[in-house]
Amino acid sequence: MFSLMLAAALLGAAPPTVNGDLTGTVTDSASGHPLAGADIILSQSNRVVVRTSADAFGRFTIHNLSDGQYDAEIRFIGFHPVLTQVKIGGAQPNTTLDVRMVPSPVQLQELSVAAQLPVAVDTRSGDQVYKQDEFHGAPTTTTSQILQQSIAGAARAPTGEVHIRGQHAEYTYYVDGVPVPSGVSGSLNELFDPAVVNEMNFVTGGWDAEYGGKNAAIVNVSTRIPAGGLHVTGSAYGGSFSTNGQGFTASGNSGRWGFFGSGQRSETDMRQEPVVFDTAGNTGGVNFHNHGEDLFGFGKVQYTPGRGNVINLNGNWSRTRFEVPFDSTGGVISDDNQEDVNGFVNLGWQHLFGKGDATRPPDELFLGALYRHGSLTFTPGPNDTPQFIFFPDTTPYNLSEDRNFNTAGLKLDYTLRPHHGLEFKTGALASVTRGHEDFETRDASGQPGPASNSDLNGSDIGVYVQAAISPSERWEIRPGLRFDNHNAPFAGNQNQLSPRIRINFFPSTATTMYAYYGRQFIPTNVEDLRAITSSSSGGVATTPTLPERDNFYEVGLVHRFPIGVVAKFAAYRKDSDPGIDDNTVPGSAIVTSVNLNTVRVTGLETVLEVRPGGPVSGYLNLALNHGYGTSPITGGFFPVDVSVPVFDLDHDQRLSGVASINYSSRRLYLSTTGIYGSGLTNGNDPDSTYGTGLFDFNRSIKVSPSFILNASAGYNFPIGTVVLHPELFVDNIFDHKYLLKGAFFSGPSVGRPRSVQFRLTFGV
Repeated sequence: MFSLMLAAALLGAAPPTVNGDLTGTVTDSASGHPLAGADIILSQSNRVVVRTSADAFGRFTIHNLSDGQYDAEIRFIGFHPVLTQVKIGGAQPNTTLDVRMVPSPVQLQELSVAAQLPVAVDTRSGDQVYKQDEFHGAPTTTTSQILQQSIAGAARAPTGEVHIRGQHAEYTYYVDGVPVPSGVSGSLNELFDPAVVNEMNFVTGGWDAEYGGKNAAIVNVSTRIPAGGLHVTGSAYGGSFSTNGQGFTASGNSGRWGFFGSGQRSETDMRQEPVVFDTAGNTGGVNFHNHGEDLFGFGKVQYTPGRGNVINLNGNWSRTRFEVPFDSTGGVISDDNQEDVNGFVNLGWQHLFGKGDATRPPDELFLGALYRHGSLTFTPGPNDTPQFIFFPDTTPYNLSEDRNFNTAGLKLDYTLRPHHGLEFKTGALASVTRGHEDFETRDASGQPGPASNSDLNGSDIGVYVQAAISPSERWEIRPGLRFDNHNAPFAGNQNQLSPRIRINFFPSTATTMYAYYGRQFIPTNVEDLRAITSSSSGGVATTPTLPERDNFYEVGLVHRFPIGVVAKFAAYRKDSDPGIDDNTVPGSAIVTSVNLNTVRVTGLETVLEVRPGGPVSGYLNLALNHGYGTSPITGGFFPVDVSVPVFDLDHDQRLSGVASINYSSRRLYLSTTGIYGSGLTNGNDPDSTYGTGLFDFNRSIKVSPSFILNASAGYNFPIGTVVLHPELFVDNIFDHKYLLKGAFFSGPSVGRPRSVQFRLTFGV
């Protein structure tokens, strides 16, 4: 608490007189339906004071506003912007602003003079927010890559996963309020195509008790809103490495019903990063057996029977077929193949009890149902050299696998708001998982080895209660308590009671300071725990992979400066006993979870959002993390490993940075993004100079740093009711040749060479 008081003193003079809040709703003028995710921006003297987004009911509240006149701008894709003025103060402590937006005749808006920026910082929570319609990435950019470029302290892994704040890939998607459980471990298939997204809110710390499971980041996804008349977009692109693809979106609204649909197809001869350098020609990585095809389909139906009810039904299916060019040890060319399938169906109903007023907001009920499917089929090449050994046996084997699972669950939340400064919330999430795994091995002569054909059954239950208490406009206390129970093969029932508390201090609308402590319980996927570990050991089950148990601490400061800059500074520490990581099975693309005896993660990060006014904007994510573990390593297929007592994690990258500059004026945009990484592990064991401190870079066990520059440009051509939008994208402009990582838990990988893509989009 002393640090919070000290930071308040450093900000200078006492905050201005505070007089009230601004509340309101944003709706479609044609249908009256709420516009979830609409941007609300308040300015004074041409400088942004605060910005926020509307919730699922189109509601918004801006707290702690000082007396005065404000310019309000409300923006939402597919609608004409609204410009108006509001006055805070006077006889009424609270002001209401209800906005009815008029649909635009085409879905692709003309780019306005105001600069567009895909990543913003919420000054009240410190969360980073991503807007899909303001992002200018290549058409091959995946959702995981967007996370890596949007979240401070995120490092890209060769497998396509994203490791956030020096931690394992422990993040969970919530789609329109309903969680989507993790897929098959080792899958390279993305959950959904970015085209379905309206907004993503990233919660990387300070989690309420509502959030359990994998929460290095909670990714709250608001999908596109079916509002206005019928809108259709289509696109096609082509580029380097025979890359090509097509996509479409369609949305419309009729009375109480609305729909949104999206389909995408992509094909490339460089589906994964190459694994080894072409030393003869020094031309980058050897691109062998690396063809891949991806298909995505998404549909959403929204029913709004009244202003107090919103029902969303989402369905998504995606499939990836790709060639696995190399084994995980490097140096041996193989021609394996893998097919991944992901799908989910979510149903969510949100209901408000009454209209509420300025002193007592309405209570709220959320009921969600979820279904999740995933599968992975891995087939070794006919000429593969067997490499995997079941310790203590010395016979090497090739592996093949056919694994699938289905998860069904329910989520229930109830929020009670007896006063605008007091909120109680309680809820539960329960799911069951049923799966099957057919696992086979063969030696060099083709003779079968250890195998498993088994069912995988498990369940998860989480129950929580939390509160938000505001004794004054400047203070908020958020205590909570969560109970989790995880049931999985071999591990049995594992559970934990987890207290959490966050204290927020708001000296003014422009400033937030917070301190947080949370106990975390992160279970493994039920489908991760393979019966083959028992089969290969003569029926004796090996040590199971157990849930991760953490103590997490964080302090942070967020401030909006008058010059159009928002800055966030945070420091955090996570102690895990045990921790979880992934291990790739040699000779395959199969991944299994393992336990590390302990994991320690320490980090510092800063985020700068720059919107000075005019056509130029930008942002900077910069983070310094150190994640290291201690042996023994247990679980999965592998024997207990104590060979290295202390080591950097496979995904530990000490310094990570992303900087982006955007120019947007009328119909033209130009964008460039630089990505820096100080280097992942190179597979070497720590030497005598190894250090566990935050500033110990341990360069002897890291690959060399890399900096990649990407750029894009586009222009809108309105032709009647149609808009044509050509775009050019160049990734790795200078064709920098670098090693993304060496061989450690997972295989080595060379950074992708320069690629050029052109896309043409039309909107009606």
